[in-house]
Amino acid sequence: MLIAVRLSIDTDSTTSPERQLEECMAFCERRGWDVVGVAKDLDISATRYAPWQRPELAAWLDRAPEFDNIVFWRLDRFVRKVGDLHTMIEWAENHGSKGLVSATEPFDLTDPFGEVMATMIAAFARMEARAVSERVTSMRQHLLTSDRWGGGSPPYGYTTEERNGGRYLVPNPVTLPNLREIVMRVLNGEPLNAICRDLDERNVPSPSATYKTSKRETVAPWYPKTLKGILTSPTLLGFKTRNEPIPGKKYSRTVLVYDEKGHRIKMAEPLVTEEEWKQLQKALIETAAPASGVRGPEPKTPFLDVIKCGSCGKNLQWHTTKKKRKDETYRETHKIRCLSRPKSPACPGYVFDPETEIIGPVMRSLLEELGNEPVVQRIYVEGDGTAAKLEELEESINYHMAQITPGGIYSKGILRDKAAKTLEGLNEEYERLSSLGAAGESRWEYRELGMTFGERWFEKGTPQITDDLVKAGITMECHPRDKGGHILKVPDDLKHRFAKIMA
Repeated sequence: MLIAVRLSIDTDSTTSPERQLEECMAFCERRGWDVVGVAKDLDISATRYAPWQRPELAAWLDRAPEFDNIVFWRLDRFVRKVGDLHTMIEWAENHGSKGLVSATEPFDLTDPFGEVMATMIAAFARMEARAVSERVTSMRQHLLTSDRWGGGSPPYGYTTEERNGGRYLVPNPVTLPNLREIVMRVLNGEPLNAICRDLDERNVPSPSATYKTSKRETVAPWYPKTLKGILTSPTLLGFKTRNEPIPGKKYSRTVLVYDEKGHRIKMAEPLVTEEEWKQLQKALIETAAPASGVRGPEPKTPFLDVIKCGSCGKNLQWHTTKKKRKDETYRETHKIRCLSRPKSPACPGYVFDPETEIIGPVMRSLLEELGNEPVVQRIYVEGDGTAAKLEELEESINYHMAQITPGGIYSKGILRDKAAKTLEGLNEEYERLSSLGAAGESRWEYRELGMTFGERWFEKGTPQITDDLVKAGITMECHPRDKGGHILKVPDDLKHRFAKIMA
């Protein structure tokens, strides 16, 4: 006989591997069965891994002639999916009518009713596994929307303390002075690189060294990227955040967490004031920007990210070819083309002359379509202190819209219904505040600047015009003339988009 022992997490409870093995051995002894081996798979989930996917049991299944039955403590220690059970029943029948036997449950597959009973027990085991999963998910979601700390290393400047049966963030008396020093230095215009070098020279422990998240024996250095992440996180204001995966990317972004009423969750005492926070974000942008009058290299491709291949939709890019002449000099040819493989069935790989087929036609289309349209600026008129409220409402609406979609934390069941109701209330409140401009409430106003798009672009170069087009979402779908020519794509809400750029 083969005894199979499995446990997801090794504990000292009554389901421990030792207890399972002891009862299975006693069962085999009572029946007079000889035990030829034990397949012990620990820290293995039966929900995630079928019997033939577990290291020790899979190895024994390849040695089927050496045993007659597989004995396990309980069926849920063996399988948790009905499909896995049926597969193992078929395997047992195809390998000499072997038995699958529980040492503590009343069924035996050699009995006419044994297979039916085993299927029923496996179904209940699957239901219990699903119930446990739902309870864990519900607990995590509740923890996420409470002011308790969810676990892991606390944000730099904070530590945790036990209170009311959970852990909560509180200012860290050791790291908070360092954080305050860093904030003041950034506000005074000092670059992050210089601050990191100074902290390293003074042997100030970095976040990874403080919380012992680094496995290296040497002192973990300070990195500008890490420091910027600390200074741009809303946790400095005491707000709760979570990491949200970005579709198609390997990294995630930090987003605020809102409660059921749509308010940002405050989980700790802020380490900086609201005013310091605003100045800090501005200072970080200014210290990262190049010096006045210093520009990076301009892209060779005119209207990069605006001109698109009319066949496959990819960006068109500048392409240079060199051909050697007989006199050992080279002749360069410049084209703008789709970089898809030539003669690919997915895209023919359109090629255009930069001046006559791209720059000229793009500018003509822009002036014909938008040249006489007035440029509008969006101006925020602040009334009786509702500016912050409108901004918070807009952030909360965007958050709930994202989390109610598939994969979001409010995408299923009762949480979706609650989130939808909250979203409805938030939209009503936003509309109410936005419509009360005449009553002295804060509001957005759109005002014409006294110029047209044609006048704005008259003295600007291609890079500056390209920047306007990219921000406004304008693209040009490029086709050869015999395929219909270029098509300008202008968003319906162009004026509002451009008004935000001009704000």
